Amino acid sequence: MSVILMMSFLVLMVASASAGKLVAEGKRYHYIAHQEEGIIYVVYADGESVRFADGFGYISGLAVSPDNSLYVVSKSQQRVFKVNSDGKVIAARKVSAVPEAVFVDRDGRVKFVQRNGAVTGIR
Repeated sequence: MSVILMMSFLVLMVASASAGKLVAEGKRYHYIAHQEEGIIYVVYADGESVRFADGFGYISGLAVSPDNSLYVVSKSQQRVFKVNSDGKVIAARKVSAVPEAVFVDRDGRVKFVQRNGAVTGIR
C-alpha cells in the first residue's frame, strides 16, 4: 500500500492486487471497507464494529465528506457511490476509468486521482 500526502490530505492508494482493508476517518468513528467482500463497517471509539453497508463489489477507494457522507469507489462495478450516514446509497455514478484514489477537499468537493496522476472532480 502506498500513502501519498497531498496538500494536507491523506490519500490511500492500493498498490497490489491482494485483498485488504481501506480506512476512512469520519467525525465520530472510522469506516473500514473489506475490499474483496464489498462490505463497509463502522468502528466506534469503544471498539464496537457494526456492518454499515454492502453490495459494492471490489472497493478500491473510500473517503468521508464534511457532511459525513461516505464516497465509495467500486472497481468491479465501475461506479462511485455516495452513502449517507444511515448506510443508504443516495447516489451512484458510472465511471469510464476507475480512479486510483478518492478524497474530499477542504471545501467538500470530491476529487479523484487518476492512474496518470491527474486530479479530477465529479462533473
